[in-house]
Amino acid sequence: MGKTQLKTSFVALLLAGCGAGGEQGQGAAPARYQFDDCKRVALIDAANGEVVRGAEDLALDLENGRLFVSAYDRRAVEKAARKKRDELPQGGVYAVPLDALFDPETKELTVSSLADPKDFTGGLRPHGLSYDEKNHELVFINRTYERHRRRWRMVPHLQRIGANGEMFVGAPSPAHCAANDVAAGEGGVVTTFDHASCGFGGGVENLFSLKRSGLADENGPVFSKSVFANGVARLQDGEIAMAATREGAVLLLAPSEEGFSERARLTMPGYPDNVTVSTGGEIVAALHPSLMKLASARKLGLGRAPSRIVEADPATGAVSVLFDDPSGEMFSAATAAVETGRGMVAGSVLDEGLLVCQARI
Repeated sequence: MGKTQLKTSFVALLLAGCGAGGEQGQGAAPARYQFDDCKRVALIDAANGEVVRGAEDLALDLENGRLFVSAYDRRAVEKAARKKRDELPQGGVYAVPLDALFDPETKELTVSSLADPKDFTGGLRPHGLSYDEKNHELVFINRTYERHRRRWRMVPHLQRIGANGEMFVGAPSPAHCAANDVAAGEGGVVTTFDHASCGFGGGVENLFSLKRSGLADENGPVFSKSVFANGVARLQDGEIAMAATREGAVLLLAPSEEGFSERARLTMPGYPDNVTVSTGGEIVAALHPSLMKLASARKLGLGRAPSRIVEADPATGAVSVLFDDPSGEMFSAATAAVETGRGMVAGSVLDEGLLVCQARI
């Protein structure tokens, strides 16, 4: 993403926050998880002893009692790239034991990346993440950086690695220049692209809320009728749930002659980021209640952004709030969440560690 698009995108986000119902309310029903049910668990990278920041996406492996986490400090990377540093910060893909996360005594966990940044041309900065249960692999969007003269340019790739700590790193596959999230499953791998164009064209899409982003498979786009397509997950009936962030909705996409078409739209009390599917088939979505506050925190480092997690029934469209933090003081800018019978775990693009909320028995 070039400087022009970044500037135009930021202005567009501010306009959306001010004009398009910038702050979305949660409604009257109380959240399922209250602050007393929740805690922050710090993750410490064993390789460098640093606190992991930017756990942008999550994926569950319930069979083996693990939570996979993709993380890198996006603000730190972008700052280093702007300043034309010789090296940019790296990230990691981590497997975190659920038993340890939900242990009431756990305040921090030391974790090791399942892959070494040195094994990736352009570095390891994992973004959207999916667990391929059949092949026991992790599929993710890796935001590598290439240097042209002294300038850095972000280039996303679709990447596979072994999920059990094997020394397996698959060859990177090409990805859309605006690739965002990925979903792997029996129907194959699909990715979202949050803009049809990159550079100046992407900024224009933001400014005028053009419906040009969407979903792609290995052969190219299969749906291109949304504004800022973001998180994606495969549902149990073969449909796909895709977050249309700027539309404040999760779209349910069904196979069609054109590839995929919108079958239903679930209106959200906020702007959805990543989505996952619970064991009961409900959609768990991390929402940004205010795009303006998110943009201020994300681009300028000003203040904290609110967080909201909801659960939606794809059959009825009913939405219930799981967690709500209007000030972002407990957990800022949540971008992904998963729910198990033991409770909920959320990650954030900006904050440190994970939010862990215990289910009430």
